[in-house]
Amino acid sequence: MNQYRITHGLSRLTMNATISKEATQHSVEMARHQLPFGHHKFDERVKRLSKSIQYTNGCAENVAYNYKNAQDVVKNWLLSPGHRQNIRGHYNLTGIGVARDERGRIYYTQLFVRTKQA
Repeated sequence: MNQYRITHGLSRLTMNATISKEATQHSVEMARHQLPFGHHKFDERVKRLSKSIQYTNGCAENVAYNYKNAQDVVKNWLLSPGHRQNIRGHYNLTGIGVARDERGRIYYTQLFVRTKQA
């Protein structure tokens, strides 16, 4: 994803452990069917991130499931205008979470965060 951003004149995203933990929790909840697939409770994730990461000034989220690998996920996100907008957004931090359900389907969550320093 960073290669795509750099190719398009955008800054590199820095992986953040706090954001990855939040993304992983969302993927786990979807894989366990505690939440439906999608962006349910996104506002709650944003609130938690805002408390953990100083100067949070914007967040976005991409989710996917049942792709065999991360490359296919990113390829399909780039074909979707909304997902592509998040990838190309003015964010500087990111976190990724992955979880597998009982049937072996993989749930992916990527959160994007912009801090005021960005």
